Amino acid sequence: MTIKKTYKVIIPYTESANPRKKFKIEYSIEAENRSAALQKAEREFSSYSDYNSASWVRMIEREGIRIWKILPDMPQTPSCIDELAEKLSSEDEDVVYNSLKALGELEDASASDQIIRLFSHKNPEISALAVETLGKIGDPSNLGAILNFYRKDLHPRIKACIVTAVGKISLPDDQVLGFIAKALEDDDSRVRANAVEALETLEIADTARFLIPMLEDEDNRVRANVIKALWNKDDQSKLLEALKKMASDENPWMKASAIFVLDKVKIPGRIELLAAMCCEEHPKIRQNARESLFKANDIECLPYWLELATTAEEFSIISEKILAMGEKALTPLLSFNGSSEESRKNASILLDLLEQQILQSSGWISWLKTKQKRLFKTPGSK
Repeated sequence: MTIKKTYKVIIPYTESANPRKKFKIEYSIEAENRSAALQKAEREFSSYSDYNSASWVRMIEREGIRIWKILPDMPQTPSCIDELAEKLSSEDEDVVYNSLKALGELEDASASDQIIRLFSHKNPEISALAVETLGKIGDPSNLGAILNFYRKDLHPRIKACIVTAVGKISLPDDQVLGFIAKALEDDDSRVRANAVEALETLEIADTARFLIPMLEDEDNRVRANVIKALWNKDDQSKLLEALKKMASDENPWMKASAIFVLDKVKIPGRIELLAAMCCEEHPKIRQNARESLFKANDIECLPYWLELATTAEEFSIISEKILAMGEKALTPLLSFNGSSEESRKNASILLDLLEQQILQSSGWISWLKTKQKRLFKTPGSK
């Protein structure tokens, strides 16, 4: 599910009846990103003109359009945002860093030129953040400046940010495949991993020929990104084999990246794989697998949740999920035979809660049927 954000869009315009006079109109727009917000605002602007019977015409002055995300405790007027952008020229690197972070969150492209000047900053972290900020802002007109900044001898952190930014702001007609293909061969694993993500984001056709060989990459994050990018586009049996290989690798980072993929992609058998990794010796791997399993919403998780839940917080999490499943959770709860007294007790508590929910939502007849199923359940029956 895509989360929509609220943007303020200011559109300056002139009218044919008085072309020397400047006007502006403001919109608050719910949209997935600034590009979609601008499109919606322009449609609203045009719809007014279409239904207005006046003889004059309104014309947008595109160079003056302002768009930013509405956020609490952040500048929310053009003048305040401009004051924030002025801090980019500060000698204090902390001020510059924090200003870049804020501008990236606001997504206002008006400071783009000032941000581009920071590409040459002496501190590579500032340079990298400047590129990252332009990627977050998402204005396609900055693509040329970002591509021109790329050099093979750049700091790997900067190159990785450039690749990510290119993936975020490129338009379908932009010729960036050659650039990303070169990044896939970079010596730095961060650059390669980000290049894989960029290909996935851009949804360029026939990317499998670039990515399949990278299933053997030495880096865990690169392999994970390849599986995630190709899962719905290529031979899944091959990808599943590569994932299982990562999950059984002696390197804990490979295992961690396998959990990342299982958390992001609906892979057959993923619940069983996650459950198995909850028993790993490495504490971080166990923790990551548990967290991923508790985040899932599959009904197949139910017996594993009951076995793994050992705290009040974890029981609260699974209770909410199971009650949200409603009556379809009844059968797996009734057939649950836990390995511990605590897990069986928790299953009984959940059955009590589910009975009460059914009574309130469906009435006493449905509740009675549920009660009968529970009372006449044969121990160990499925």
